[in-house]
Amino acid sequence: MADTKRIKIQANGPYLVSGDVPLSEMAPVHTYNGEPIDWHRLRDFDPQGKVYALCRCGESSNKPFCDGTHAQRGFDGTETADRSPGASRQERLEGPGITVTDDKSLCHSAGFCGTRTTNVWKMLEQSDDPAARAKMIEMIRLCPSGRLAYSIPPSGAPEEEDLPQEVAVVPGGPLWVRGGITVESTDGREWEALNRRTLCRCGASKNKPFCDGAHSEASFDER
Repeated sequence: MADTKRIKIQANGPYLVSGDVPLSEMAPVHTYNGEPIDWHRLRDFDPQGKVYALCRCGESSNKPFCDGTHAQRGFDGTETADRSPGASRQERLEGPGITVTDDKSLCHSAGFCGTRTTNVWKMLEQSDDPAARAKMIEMIRLCPSGRLAYSIPPSGAPEEEDLPQEVAVVPGGPLWVRGGITVESTDGREWEALNRRTLCRCGASKNKPFCDGAHSEASFDER
């Protein structure tokens, strides 16, 4: 999945995106009851170059792009997320037709994993039913953060959708990084490769560089 496309985190500054990475805006599609059920592409941005900087402090006047405000505000972008392998954090949940892994540290409560009446965890016991299993897989694939993943016995190998390498801006929320784009820390180390991940852009996450849902509590204004 990895190639020359890369996101380099700048110390107390923006995300420097290189390799001509496509940038779009994508929003959840909700039911009448407010349940997210899909994603809708709203627009494509023209970064006007193969390298561009995306705001990480949440205060740029040119969102999603960085305008240097982080330096004026004294933004503290220290990366605090756990660097241990994801496998050491994942809870492994076995069902009769599917195995789900759950890394709660990556969650930002996007809501695709459940409805008013059920969720991935409740459906696990019914996963020998093809319809229930298909619904679980759909929910997991729509999860932008990578908290949930799945495999189908007996292989045990994680299955991931073939996603394009791109960055999607979620309105009022994080940056959705798709397709296994390399994310490099300020110290030059690479964060563990993930097909789906969400990066904080409101500046308030306690799990930097990843989104922890703080944008909701902070009433993040992306205008």
